[in-house]
Amino acid sequence: MKSLRIVRAKPNPAGKDRHGHHIPAAQLAGEWVDFLNDGTEAFPLESIVLYHLAYQPGCRTPEWDKLMSFKGTLSTGKTVRVHSGNELALNQMHPEDASGADHHLFTGRNYVWNNDCGDTAALHNGQAFEDKATYDPYPPEGSTLHRQGDKLVP
Repeated sequence: MKSLRIVRAKPNPAGKDRHGHHIPAAQLAGEWVDFLNDGTEAFPLESIVLYHLAYQPGCRTPEWDKLMSFKGTLSTGKTVRVHSGNELALNQMHPEDASGADHHLFTGRNYVWNNDCGDTAALHNGQAFEDKATYDPYPPEGSTLHRQGDKLVP
């Protein structure tokens, strides 16, 4: 059986998001989501796209926003961590952001995950959602959220 599952997220990294107009690379990479191949066989990722819900001001009119697509095949039991920002060496990240995943990818974008409105991470295969997981507004700063049912909770 092939199966991908969103298992963890850290949408609100600890510390100040900006230092003036500068965002420290390790701070930006501290915002991430993990997905796991929890199936019984390798999962080809060519058709998989990671989305999130983007909101207008005031948490209005959410729309699916494409974050990134993938290549390759994910082996059984392996986890991919998708970080915000540009590629960064693991030794330049905070240790808790560098550990706990088998593969690290980067969106190349500024902060992605919405703290004021909450957000939903979704993996789409081109025809339907493989998996979705939602977290509530104002996740605790610096906390890793873990999957319980369809929710990501502290």
